[in-house]
Amino acid sequence: MNTDHIERIHEYCDDIVCLYTDNDPYVPYEKEKEFADLVSDRRELIKGGGHLNAETGYVKFDELLKYL
Repeated sequence: MNTDHIERIHEYCDDIVCLYTDNDPYVPYEKEKEFADLVSDRRELIKGGGHLNAETGYVKFDELLKYL
């Protein structure tokens, strides 16, 4: 994940919500948290969500609905 110039993201988007998990098999939790902290004050940890895809058993994304 490239975070060069990440602070410029707010030039393109005002409202950012980061949803991340504590057990992603591909992205270490520390990296997810670091990224979320860089881009947003609105963060939600989804416990046991894996990579938030069907491959890791996450097939229903109810948490996302409240932000739409």
